[in-house]
Amino acid sequence: MTNPAQTSEPLASKILSRFEWLDAWRGLAVIWMIQTHCFNAFMDAEWTKWPSYHSLNYANGLVAPSFLFIAGFVQGYAIRRVWDRGEIWQITRSRLLRLGLIFSLGYALRLPVLLSMIGKGNITQLLVDWLCVVDILSCLGASLACILGIARICQNGKNFDRILALLACGCVILSPIANDWTHENPFVQLGLTWMNRNYDALFPLLPWFGFAALGALFSRWRSPAKAFLIGSIVAFVFSRFLPPMGAAGNHVEPAFFMSRLGWVLLIGTGFACCRLLSAGKLLLLVGQKSLLFYIVHLQIIYAYLLNQPWLQTMPPVSKVILSMILTFFGSFAVAWLVKMSASVIPRRSA
Repeated sequence: MTNPAQTSEPLASKILSRFEWLDAWRGLAVIWMIQTHCFNAFMDAEWTKWPSYHSLNYANGLVAPSFLFIAGFVQGYAIRRVWDRGEIWQITRSRLLRLGLIFSLGYALRLPVLLSMIGKGNITQLLVDWLCVVDILSCLGASLACILGIARICQNGKNFDRILALLACGCVILSPIANDWTHENPFVQLGLTWMNRNYDALFPLLPWFGFAALGALFSRWRSPAKAFLIGSIVAFVFSRFLPPMGAAGNHVEPAFFMSRLGWVLLIGTGFACCRLLSAGKLLLLVGQKSLLFYIVHLQIIYAYLLNQPWLQTMPPVSKVILSMILTFFGSFAVAWLVKMSASVIPRRSA
């Protein structure tokens, strides 16, 4: 008789290795994110006149949608595995704590800015202004929490998919409308900041939640490469024929959303199809430590490199290239040390 302990390990390994391409995809997004932030931090104003500037800026704008889509896909797949086993999806304390941590980090990383402003204005307004700047981590935490809540209510794959599709469409359609919503009351602004960018929100749920919701929706297909490819074609077609509802290239423009979705799905098709892309240990490590890379790389760029006189005296191109190299290897060194320490320190038995 086969020992269950002998079969569970290969099965678990098979499930994990099946989605290594997601870690590799996330790893590429992290590396491109470092390039994006270094470019934005040290770029020369004259570069906006380059013919290739807008193409690069567009490519840089694919990083956040990729993160949200991947996170939604992973969350959706985890939910469906529970249902496939005939179990009820539960929102555990550990999941809530993790999402709460991610959500809070988005604000904690900007805490030094708030502390530096204390005493320079009305404290209530300063707090409102601080809370209104919705970081990608806060948007990610809120988006995944919404997906968990939908799953807990539905407890059914079909209803889950219907609601995700409706919410994703709602994000795309309502974004241009919500973009005009304003209010003078600072506490009302805290609510509106999740709907638009009028109060300095970087990643309001409209339309950014749409990427996470679609990621969870696409996790329903067991052949993600095929689903991604078909989805990318549909998204590109819609991006060409949707009527304009705002300025071209505006993040609330539905055609712009569909265009970026098309590229995200096309990149995902490549990673899902080509296993060689996920064979490299570098991308896997970066993808698995993406949250750590996000936190560390921001500190290296904005807390250290921007304050170095020797770097400021260099030509703009040299500053961007050198900052990218220093930021990546500095972040990688921290991630590697964390990984090594985790393998050395013995874990407590359950």
